[in-house]
Amino acid sequence: MSGPAPSPSSDSRRLPGLWSTLGWALKPGRAGGGLSRSQLARRVVTGNLLHARALHRWMAIVYEFSQRGLVKDVQGEYLRAVRPSVHRYTDMGERVKQLIDHADWVDTAFKPAAMEKLASGQPVVLAELPAPRGFDAVRLQLRRNSMQSPEGDLLLALTLQRASDIQHKAQPVDAAVVAFSRFRVDGTGSLVIGGVRGQRSATQRLSGVELGQALAGWQPSVLLVRVMQELARAWDQQLLGLHPQAHWLLGWPYRMNKRHRENAERIAASYDKLWEHFDADPGPTGWVVLPSHSDEAISATALSPEKRERQSRRADYWIRLQKQLRKQMPEVLQRPGRETQLTRNTQQVTEQAPMLDDWKDFPEEDERAAFNKRVMQTGPLNLFDIK
Repeated sequence: MSGPAPSPSSDSRRLPGLWSTLGWALKPGRAGGGLSRSQLARRVVTGNLLHARALHRWMAIVYEFSQRGLVKDVQGEYLRAVRPSVHRYTDMGERVKQLIDHADWVDTAFKPAAMEKLASGQPVVLAELPAPRGFDAVRLQLRRNSMQSPEGDLLLALTLQRASDIQHKAQPVDAAVVAFSRFRVDGTGSLVIGGVRGQRSATQRLSGVELGQALAGWQPSVLLVRVMQELARAWDQQLLGLHPQAHWLLGWPYRMNKRHRENAERIAASYDKLWEHFDADPGPTGWVVLPSHSDEAISATALSPEKRERQSRRADYWIRLQKQLRKQMPEVLQRPGRETQLTRNTQQVTEQAPMLDDWKDFPEEDERAAFNKRVMQTGPLNLFDIK
């Protein structure tokens, strides 16, 4: 159940007491994200004793957002701050700073209507492509992540829905999802990818053949990282990914659990392949730096006619998708007018904040000619199908 929103007359900057927050942690439904309720309660105690000042600042933002109707579960937002980060070298104090930085930024990164959608749990559509045969919808969308998730506060999802004549009462299926946040790393504003996964539903899965036909051969996770590159350029941020060895499941005490350890090894192997595919460079501790755009490394002339045809279809698909993104993103996104500051709670959206309406920072080029010279190699279709 959502925590009650404070009235405007209440002291919205007061940090809840230890006994109150312990009660929040022990409520049914609060477990998740790798933590039991008792483990969450222990972290609440640690937060109250060692990080009260940082939590005080976080709750000031939470209460402000609650009064504006952007936060529905005050108690859950407090518990979000005491949960561990997916980055195992991030302590609670640093985790709270990252949450503050993200909240400060996200309040100015979306147009008001899009921000209201995110706050209400609705997705914000970035691009909707013509549905191929057998599908009613193929779309890219942003939405808020679960408060229990340690991987990031926003989700970029590639969602497909089978046609009604193919499947009765077909539901949208996430072919792949990227979890990310925005905060500063070593002083540089960054979109930080904390998680990449494939399909999770056991009953609403799409086959590899269906995905290959619907996406012109693109591997869903690879395609989403390409879209993240577009978002990073639009918001003028560097793009970072979690280093496989920095995943929280490899830290103590989680690695003592066999199931956690096996999951961590599978995730690490997938991330290694993904970051290698994008020629990621070593970054700050626990992160890799992804390029702002991908250089296509394989010459089309070196491929057989069949492979050239497949690569050409992938190139055409990306060009169409990129044009859709650059048309739709200025309608829902905006670039904050200045770097966010942790000394203040949130920035207010102003009419003077520069928008992404003209895309002046995207050089005009003949994408099709570029693809004809050097063509993207997308990798195996079943890559990163993490369950």
